[in-house]
Amino acid sequence: MPRLSPPRRASTSVVLRAGSGIAEQPPEPEPEPEEESEPPPDPPPPPETDKVAEQPLTPKTPSRPAGPAPLSAAWLRANLERYRDVAIDDPSPQNVSLYLYLQRLAIDKAERFAEASQRAVWSDPFLDETTRRPLATFAANLVNREAANQRDQALTKTAQVAGLWFLYRSDCPYCEAQAPLLELLANRYGFDVQAISLDGRPLPSGFFPDFRTDSGQARALGVVSTPALFLVRPPDGIKPLSQGVLSLAELQQRIVQTAADAGWIDPRWLERSRARVTALRLDTSTFSDPDLAEDPERLLEHLRGQRRAIPNPPVTEPLIPSPTHHRLGGH
Repeated sequence: MPRLSPPRRASTSVVLRAGSGIAEQPPEPEPEPEEESEPPPDPPPPPETDKVAEQPLTPKTPSRPAGPAPLSAAWLRANLERYRDVAIDDPSPQNVSLYLYLQRLAIDKAERFAEASQRAVWSDPFLDETTRRPLATFAANLVNREAANQRDQALTKTAQVAGLWFLYRSDCPYCEAQAPLLELLANRYGFDVQAISLDGRPLPSGFFPDFRTDSGQARALGVVSTPALFLVRPPDGIKPLSQGVLSLAELQQRIVQTAADAGWIDPRWLERSRARVTALRLDTSTFSDPDLAEDPERLLEHLRGQRRAIPNPPVTEPLIPSPTHHRLGGH
Protein backbone atom coordinates (compact mmCIF):
# COMPACT_ATOMS: atom_id res chain seq x y z
CA MET A 1 0.00 0.00 0.00
CA PRO A 2 1.58 3.19 -0.99
CA ARG A 3 2.77 5.55 1.98
CA LEU A 4 1.01 8.80 2.26
CA SER A 5 3.29 11.78 2.34
CA PRO A 6 2.74 14.23 5.20
CA PRO A 7 0.65 17.28 4.37
CA ARG A 8 2.48 20.43 3.58
CA ARG A 9 2.08 23.39 5.81
CA ALA A 10 0.14 26.21 4.39
CA SER A 11 2.13 29.22 3.61
CA THR A 12 2.02 31.78 6.33
CA SER A 13 1.84 34.52 3.81
CA VAL A 14 -1.02 33.64 1.48
CA VAL A 15 -3.68 30.85 1.53
CA LEU A 16 -5.82 30.32 -1.54
CA ARG A 17 -9.35 29.48 -0.60
CA ALA A 18 -10.69 26.60 -2.63
CA GLY A 19 -12.89 27.59 -5.44
CA SER A 20 -11.85 31.25 -5.28
CA GLY A 21 -8.96 33.20 -6.50
CA ILE A 22 -8.89 35.63 -3.49
CA ALA A 23 -5.93 35.59 -1.22
CA GLU A 24 -6.90 35.71 2.47
CA GLN A 25 -4.72 37.49 5.00
CA PRO A 26 -3.89 35.46 8.07
CA PRO A 27 -5.06 36.96 11.37
CA GLU A 28 -2.54 39.31 12.94
CA PRO A 29 -1.26 38.23 16.29
CA GLU A 30 -2.41 40.36 19.22
CA PRO A 31 0.24 42.82 20.28
CA GLU A 32 1.92 42.13 23.53
CA PRO A 33 1.02 44.61 26.30
CA GLU A 34 3.63 47.35 26.63
CA GLU A 35 5.18 48.12 29.96
CA GLU A 36 3.83 51.27 31.62
CA SER A 37 6.37 54.08 31.67
CA GLU A 38 6.46 57.42 33.60
CA PRO A 39 5.61 60.55 31.65
CA PRO A 40 8.61 62.63 30.63
CA PRO A 41 9.50 65.45 33.05
CA ASP A 42 8.48 68.99 32.30
CA PRO A 43 11.12 71.05 30.53
CA PRO A 44 13.08 73.33 32.91
CA PRO A 45 12.00 76.97 33.05
CA PRO A 46 14.12 79.37 31.09
CA PRO A 47 16.88 81.08 33.12
CA GLU A 48 16.13 84.40 34.76
CA THR A 49 18.61 86.12 32.53
CA ASP A 50 16.37 85.40 29.60
CA LYS A 51 13.45 87.11 31.34
CA VAL A 52 15.59 90.10 32.22
CA ALA A 53 16.86 90.27 28.70
CA GLU A 54 13.32 90.31 27.41
CA GLN A 55 12.41 93.35 29.53
CA PRO A 56 13.09 96.72 27.97
CA LEU A 57 16.07 98.53 29.47
CA THR A 58 15.53 102.06 30.78
CA PRO A 59 18.55 104.37 30.89
CA LYS A 60 19.60 105.52 34.40
CA THR A 61 20.48 109.09 35.14
CA PRO A 62 23.99 109.23 36.64
CA SER A 63 23.90 110.55 40.23
CA ARG A 64 26.29 113.22 41.39
CA PRO A 65 28.93 111.80 43.75
CA ALA A 66 28.58 112.83 47.38
CA GLY A 67 30.91 115.59 48.46
CA PRO A 68 31.13 119.33 49.16
CA ALA A 69 29.52 121.77 46.77
CA PRO A 70 31.90 122.98 44.05
CA LEU A 71 33.83 126.14 44.93
CA SER A 72 32.62 126.00 48.55
CA ALA A 73 35.12 126.43 51.38
CA ALA A 74 35.15 122.68 51.99
CA TRP A 75 35.68 122.04 48.28
CA LEU A 76 38.56 124.52 48.11
CA ARG A 77 40.15 123.00 51.21
CA ALA A 78 40.00 119.54 49.61
CA ASN A 79 41.06 120.49 46.06
CA LEU A 80 43.17 123.66 46.06
CA GLU A 81 46.42 121.85 46.78
CA ARG A 82 45.66 119.35 44.02
CA TYR A 83 45.28 122.14 41.46
CA ARG A 84 48.49 123.71 42.76
CA ASP A 85 50.38 120.43 42.30
CA VAL A 86 49.04 120.12 38.75
CA ALA A 87 50.23 123.65 38.00
CA ILE A 88 53.67 122.90 39.46
CA ASP A 89 54.07 119.66 37.49
CA ASP A 90 52.70 121.17 34.27
CA PRO A 91 52.99 124.98 34.47
CA SER A 92 50.98 125.71 31.37
CA PRO A 93 49.18 129.08 31.22
CA GLN A 94 45.84 127.36 31.72
CA ASN A 95 46.92 125.30 34.76
CA VAL A 96 48.66 128.23 36.44
CA SER A 97 45.78 130.63 35.81
CA LEU A 98 43.23 128.11 37.09
CA TYR A 99 45.14 127.64 40.34
CA LEU A 100 45.60 131.39 40.85
CA TYR A 101 41.90 132.05 40.25
CA LEU A 102 40.97 129.38 42.80
CA GLN A 103 43.47 130.89 45.24
CA ARG A 104 41.98 134.35 44.64
CA LEU A 105 38.53 132.92 45.37
CA ALA A 106 39.74 131.44 48.67
CA ILE A 107 41.32 134.76 49.68
CA ASP A 108 38.13 136.66 48.85
CA LYS A 109 36.08 134.28 50.96
CA ALA A 110 38.50 134.72 53.88
CA GLU A 111 38.36 138.52 53.59
CA ARG A 112 34.56 138.53 53.58
CA PHE A 113 34.53 136.28 56.65
CA ALA A 114 37.03 138.54 58.46
CA GLU A 115 34.92 141.63 57.74
CA ALA A 116 31.75 139.89 58.93
CA SER A 117 33.56 138.70 62.08
CA GLN A 118 34.69 142.23 62.84
CA ARG A 119 31.15 143.56 62.53
CA ALA A 120 29.84 140.77 64.80
CA VAL A 121 32.51 141.53 67.43
CA TRP A 122 31.83 145.27 67.41
CA SER A 123 28.11 144.70 67.84
CA ASP A 124 28.43 142.26 70.77
CA PRO A 125 30.52 143.31 73.81
CA PHE A 126 30.74 139.70 74.94
CA LEU A 127 32.72 138.87 71.80
CA ASP A 128 34.83 142.02 71.91
CA GLU A 129 38.14 141.33 73.64
CA THR A 130 38.48 145.00 74.60
CA THR A 131 35.63 144.39 77.05
CA ARG A 132 37.84 141.92 78.87
CA ARG A 133 41.12 143.76 78.45
CA PRO A 134 41.85 146.87 76.36
CA LEU A 135 44.23 146.48 73.44
CA ALA A 136 45.48 150.04 73.29
CA THR A 137 48.95 150.29 74.80
CA PHE A 138 48.19 153.13 77.24
CA ALA A 139 45.03 151.40 78.46
CA ALA A 140 46.73 148.00 78.77
CA ASN A 141 49.48 149.60 80.86
CA LEU A 142 46.84 151.13 83.10
CA VAL A 143 45.18 147.73 83.60
CA ASN A 144 48.57 146.21 84.44
CA ARG A 145 49.28 148.88 87.04
CA GLU A 146 45.86 148.43 88.63
CA ALA A 147 46.31 144.66 88.77
CA ALA A 148 49.78 145.01 90.29
CA ASN A 149 48.39 147.32 92.97
CA GLN A 150 45.63 144.84 93.83
CA ARG A 151 48.14 141.97 93.85
CA ASP A 152 50.38 143.85 96.28
CA GLN A 153 47.43 144.30 98.62
CA ALA A 154 46.55 140.62 98.32
CA LEU A 155 50.14 139.63 99.13
CA THR A 156 50.14 141.91 102.17
CA LYS A 157 46.92 140.27 103.36
CA THR A 158 48.41 136.84 102.77
CA ALA A 159 51.57 137.68 104.71
CA GLN A 160 49.37 138.42 107.74
CA VAL A 161 48.05 134.86 107.87
CA ALA A 162 50.77 132.72 106.25
CA GLY A 163 54.52 132.47 105.73
CA LEU A 164 56.99 130.69 103.48
CA TRP A 165 59.18 127.64 103.92
CA PHE A 166 62.36 127.71 101.84
CA LEU A 167 64.08 124.30 101.63
CA TYR A 168 67.56 124.53 100.13
CA ARG A 169 71.03 122.98 99.86
CA SER A 170 74.16 125.00 100.42
CA ASP A 171 75.73 123.70 97.18
CA CYS A 172 72.64 124.50 95.06
CA PRO A 173 73.24 127.51 92.74
CA TYR A 174 69.51 127.77 92.04
CA CYS A 175 68.83 128.17 95.74
CA GLU A 176 71.33 131.05 95.76
CA ALA A 177 69.43 132.66 92.87
CA GLN A 178 66.06 132.22 94.60
CA ALA A 179 67.09 133.59 97.99
CA PRO A 180 67.21 137.35 97.05
CA LEU A 181 63.64 137.22 95.71
CA LEU A 182 62.39 135.64 98.92
CA GLU A 183 64.19 138.36 100.87
CA LEU A 184 62.35 140.95 98.73
CA LEU A 185 58.98 139.33 99.54
CA ALA A 186 59.84 139.47 103.23
CA ASN A 187 60.83 143.14 103.09
CA ARG A 188 58.03 144.36 100.79
CA TYR A 189 55.03 142.44 102.11
CA GLY A 190 56.12 141.25 105.55
CA PHE A 191 56.37 137.50 104.83
CA ASP A 192 58.02 135.38 107.49
CA VAL A 193 60.48 133.17 105.54
CA GLN A 194 61.85 130.12 107.33
CA ALA A 195 64.89 128.65 105.60
CA ILE A 196 65.45 124.92 106.10
CA SER A 197 68.82 123.47 105.08
CA LEU A 198 68.82 119.90 103.77
CA ASP A 199 72.57 119.52 104.38
CA GLY A 200 72.77 121.52 107.62
CA ARG A 201 74.91 124.30 106.12
CA PRO A 202 74.13 128.00 105.45
CA LEU A 203 73.88 129.59 102.04
CA PRO A 204 77.28 130.93 100.85
CA SER A 205 75.72 134.34 100.09
CA GLY A 206 74.66 134.75 103.72
CA PHE A 207 70.91 134.99 103.08
CA PHE A 208 68.69 133.69 105.88
CA PRO A 209 71.37 133.04 108.49
CA ASP A 210 68.69 132.00 110.98
CA PHE A 211 68.12 128.71 109.15
CA ARG A 212 67.06 125.37 110.59
CA THR A 213 68.36 121.95 109.70
CA ASP A 214 65.99 119.53 108.02
CA SER A 215 64.53 117.10 110.54
CA GLY A 216 62.25 115.14 108.24
CA GLN A 217 60.27 117.93 106.61
CA ALA A 218 61.74 117.28 103.15
CA ARG A 219 60.77 113.61 103.20
CA ALA A 220 57.31 114.35 104.61
CA LEU A 221 56.66 117.01 101.94
CA GLY A 222 58.01 114.91 99.04
CA VAL A 223 60.86 117.23 98.14
CA VAL A 224 62.79 115.93 95.12
CA SER A 225 64.46 119.15 93.95
CA THR A 226 65.68 122.41 95.44
CA PRO A 227 64.80 125.15 95.94
CA ALA A 228 61.46 123.94 97.29
CA LEU A 229 58.88 126.52 98.41
CA PHE A 230 55.76 126.03 100.52
CA LEU A 231 53.08 128.44 101.73
CA VAL A 232 52.50 127.68 105.40
CA ARG A 233 49.71 128.78 107.72
CA PRO A 234 50.28 127.76 111.36
CA PRO A 235 49.67 125.42 112.90
CA ASP A 236 49.16 122.80 110.17
CA GLY A 237 48.30 124.41 106.84
CA ILE A 238 51.01 123.63 104.25
CA LYS A 239 50.51 124.20 100.51
CA PRO A 240 53.21 123.57 97.86
CA LEU A 241 54.29 126.47 95.66
CA SER A 242 57.13 125.04 93.57
CA GLN A 243 60.22 122.86 93.44
CA GLY A 244 62.42 124.96 91.19
CA VAL A 245 63.42 128.57 90.59
CA LEU A 246 60.57 131.08 90.12
CA SER A 247 60.64 134.68 88.96
CA LEU A 248 59.23 137.41 91.21
CA ALA A 249 56.04 137.66 89.12
CA GLU A 250 55.55 133.90 89.28
CA LEU A 251 56.08 133.88 93.03
CA GLN A 252 53.53 136.66 93.52
CA GLN A 253 50.94 134.99 91.32
CA ARG A 254 51.32 131.55 92.88
CA ILE A 255 51.15 132.86 96.43
CA VAL A 256 47.90 134.76 95.80
CA GLN A 257 46.37 131.88 93.85
CA THR A 258 47.30 129.31 96.51
CA ALA A 259 46.08 131.45 99.41
CA ALA A 260 42.75 132.14 97.68
CA ASP A 261 42.24 128.47 96.77
CA ALA A 262 42.95 127.47 100.36
CA GLY A 263 40.47 130.02 101.68
CA TRP A 264 43.13 131.91 103.65
CA ILE A 265 42.23 135.21 101.94
CA ASP A 266 39.06 136.47 100.28
CA PRO A 267 38.95 134.85 96.80
CA ARG A 268 37.90 138.18 95.31
CA TRP A 269 41.46 139.37 95.81
CA LEU A 270 42.47 136.82 93.18
CA GLU A 271 40.03 138.27 90.64
CA ARG A 272 41.18 141.80 91.31
CA SER A 273 44.85 140.87 90.94
CA ARG A 274 44.32 139.68 87.36
CA ALA A 275 45.17 142.10 84.56
CA ARG A 276 41.70 142.42 83.06
CA VAL A 277 38.70 144.69 83.40
CA THR A 278 35.89 142.13 83.21
CA ALA A 279 35.79 138.35 83.28
CA LEU A 280 33.56 137.00 80.48
CA ARG A 281 32.46 133.39 80.69
CA LEU A 282 29.95 131.05 79.06
CA ASP A 283 28.07 128.69 81.33
CA THR A 284 27.49 125.47 79.35
CA SER A 285 26.42 123.34 82.31
CA THR A 286 22.77 123.61 81.23
CA PHE A 287 23.40 122.33 77.70
CA SER A 288 21.38 119.10 77.75
CA ASP A 289 19.27 119.13 74.56
CA PRO A 290 21.07 117.13 71.82
CA ASP A 291 18.76 118.52 69.13
CA LEU A 292 19.87 122.04 69.98
CA ALA A 293 23.10 121.60 68.06
CA GLU A 294 21.14 120.91 64.86
CA ASP A 295 19.25 124.22 64.99
CA PRO A 296 21.67 127.15 64.50
CA GLU A 297 19.11 129.80 65.49
CA ARG A 298 18.15 128.10 68.75
CA LEU A 299 21.79 127.25 69.52
CA LEU A 300 22.87 130.88 69.14
CA GLU A 301 19.99 132.04 71.32
CA HIS A 302 20.94 129.48 73.98
CA LEU A 303 24.61 130.50 74.02
CA ARG A 304 23.72 134.18 74.29
CA GLY A 305 21.56 133.33 77.26
CA GLN A 306 24.52 131.73 79.05
CA ARG A 307 26.75 134.84 79.01
CA ARG A 308 28.22 135.82 82.34
CA ALA A 309 30.07 139.13 82.81
CA ILE A 310 31.95 139.37 86.12
CA PRO A 311 33.60 142.78 86.72
CA ASN A 312 36.44 143.00 89.22
CA PRO A 313 34.60 142.98 92.56
CA PRO A 314 35.45 145.21 95.51
CA VAL A 315 36.69 143.40 98.59
CA THR A 316 34.59 144.48 101.54
CA GLU A 317 34.52 141.37 103.70
CA PRO A 318 36.97 141.27 106.62
CA LEU A 319 40.07 139.17 106.17
CA ILE A 320 39.97 135.66 107.64
CA PRO A 321 42.37 135.94 110.59
CA SER A 322 44.95 133.38 111.48
CA PRO A 323 44.29 131.51 114.73
CA THR A 324 47.74 132.40 115.99
CA HIS A 325 50.33 134.40 114.09
CA HIS A 326 53.87 133.61 115.04
CA ARG A 327 57.18 133.08 113.38
CA LEU A 328 57.32 129.90 111.40
CA GLY A 329 59.45 127.15 112.77
CA GLY A 330 60.94 124.25 110.94
CA HIS A 331 59.27 121.70 113.17
